[in-house]
Amino acid sequence: MAPDRRMRTVYALMLAMFLTAIDATVVDTAMPRIVGSLGGFSMLTWLVTAYLLTSTSTVPVYGKLADLFGRRRTFAVGATLFLAGSALCGLARSMPQLVAFRALQGLGAGAVQPVVQTIIGDLFSPQERARYQAWFSAVWGISALVGPLVGGLVVDHVSWRWLFYINLPLGGLAIYMVLTQLEERAPRRAATIDYLGSALLTIGTSAVLLALLEGGVTLPWGSAPVLALLGGGAALLALFVLQERRHPDPMLPLDLFRTPTIGLANLATFMIGGVFYGTTVFLPLWAQGVQGYSATRSGASLLWLSVGWPLASIFASRYILRVGQRRAAALGLVLQTAASVGLLVLARLHRELPELAFAGVTFVIGAGMGLATLSFILGVQSAVGWERRGVATASLQFVRTLGGLVWVALMGAAVNRTLAAHLRALPEVSVRTSAQAAAFASDLLDPVQRAVLSPATVEAAREALAQALRGVHELMVVCAAVALAITLLLPDVRLGERASAPGARAGAAAVQGPGSGAGVPEPASESARSSE
Repeated sequence: MAPDRRMRTVYALMLAMFLTAIDATVVDTAMPRIVGSLGGFSMLTWLVTAYLLTSTSTVPVYGKLADLFGRRRTFAVGATLFLAGSALCGLARSMPQLVAFRALQGLGAGAVQPVVQTIIGDLFSPQERARYQAWFSAVWGISALVGPLVGGLVVDHVSWRWLFYINLPLGGLAIYMVLTQLEERAPRRAATIDYLGSALLTIGTSAVLLALLEGGVTLPWGSAPVLALLGGGAALLALFVLQERRHPDPMLPLDLFRTPTIGLANLATFMIGGVFYGTTVFLPLWAQGVQGYSATRSGASLLWLSVGWPLASIFASRYILRVGQRRAAALGLVLQTAASVGLLVLARLHRELPELAFAGVTFVIGAGMGLATLSFILGVQSAVGWERRGVATASLQFVRTLGGLVWVALMGAAVNRTLAAHLRALPEVSVRTSAQAAAFASDLLDPVQRAVLSPATVEAAREALAQALRGVHELMVVCAAVALAITLLLPDVRLGERASAPGARAGAAAVQGPGSGAGVPEPASESARSSE
C-alpha cells in the first residue's frame, strides 16, 4: 500500500474515532437544554446509558465481523449506522425518540474503535504499530477533554441538535476516505456466521450491563427487575459459552484466551477497568460531597486524567520497543498502584484534599492507563494473525468497560451500605437502608437540599460520606495491585525484534491481510517474540 494512501487512511480513521469518542461526553453539558426542549427529565441519564449500552455490548461482534468480511466493509457499516443515528438524534421530537436514536448511534459506534485499532495493526509492522496506536490513544484522551467544551459552545451559540448534525459531513468524509484509500486484500475462506452466538452474547451482555448501570441508582439492587436482568444475562452468557464450544467458527473463539499474552492481558484489563471507572465516578463524589466543590471545579481536576493518558501513550510508543510489552505494562500498573495507595493514605489522613492532590492522582492514573493499555493492545495484536486480529483487539475494549462497570457496581454497593451505617447515628437524618443512604447522598450534592440541613448535620454527613468513600479507595488499590501481579506473568513480547526461531509456525502470521503495509510476515508463535 502506497505510503500516502496509508497516511490518508490513518487520518480518516483518527477522525472517525474522534467523532465516536466525543459523542460519549458531548451531551453532558447539553442535557439541561435538551430537557428544556423535549421534556422527559426522568429519562435524562438514558442519553448516556443507551449509547454506552449498545456501543459496549456489540464490540466483540464487530471484531469478529471484521475478521470474517474485512475491516473496510465492517467499518463502513458501523460508521453508517452511527451517522444514521446522529441524523435521527438531531430530528428527535421527544425524549423517548432521542434515547432510541442514541442507542442506534451506539450500535454503530461499537464498530469504530475496535475496527480502527485492528486496521492500524494491519497497516503497520509490529515496530511501527506502537507509534500509530499511541496517536489513537491521544485522540481518545483529547476527545474526553474537548467533549464537554464543544457541547457547551454548540448549545450556547447554535442548538443542541447541531451536536449530532455536525457528525454527518465529518463522518461521511471519514467513510469516503477509508473506502477509497484503504487497500484490502482479505483472504477468502469459507465461514458460517454464528448468528446464535452473536445474539446470546449481545443480549446477555446488554442485560448484565443494564443491571449494573441501573442497580443502586434508579432501582435497588435487590429489586425484581435488577435480579431478573442479572439472572437472565448470566443464563444467556452461559448458553453463549456452550454455543461457542460447539460452533465450527465461533463468534468469540474461547481458545484465544488460552494464549497467555491474550488471556492475561484481558484479565489485567478487567481489573484496571475498576481503577479507571472508580476514579472517574467516585473522585468527583468526594470533591463535591465531602469537600463542597462545585461540579465545574471537581471536573477540572479529572481533566488531568485525560492529559496523562495520551502523553504516556506517546512516551510508551518508544519505551515499549526498548523494554518489551511486559515491563512497559508493569510500569503503567506500578504508577496506578502508587497513585491509588497515595490517594488512600491522603484520604485517611485528611478529609480536605488540596486540588493539586486531585490533579496529581488523576494524572498519574491516566498515565498508567496509557502505558498499560497500549502495551496490552500491541502484545495482543502480535500474538495472532490477520484472521483473528479483529476479535482479539475488540476483546480488550469490551473487557475494560465490562470490568469497570462490575467494579463500580461493587464499589457503589459498598459505599451505600457503609454510608447507611454511619448516617443512622445522626438524629436529624432518617436513613435506615442503603437506598435511603444513596438518596441522602444525592441531597448532599444539591446546594438547595443541603441548605435545609443544619451546619452540624452537613458536617457529620460529609464525614460519613468520607468514611464510605475510603472503602472505594481500598478497592481501587486491590484492583491495581492484582492487575500488576497478573501483568508480571505476561510473556515478555519484544516488538522491536524479528522472529528468528527456526521452529516458528508461519500459520496465521503469513496471511497478508488488507494493507499489510510493511510486507513483513509476523510470527505466529509467542516463543519467537518472547525472551522467555
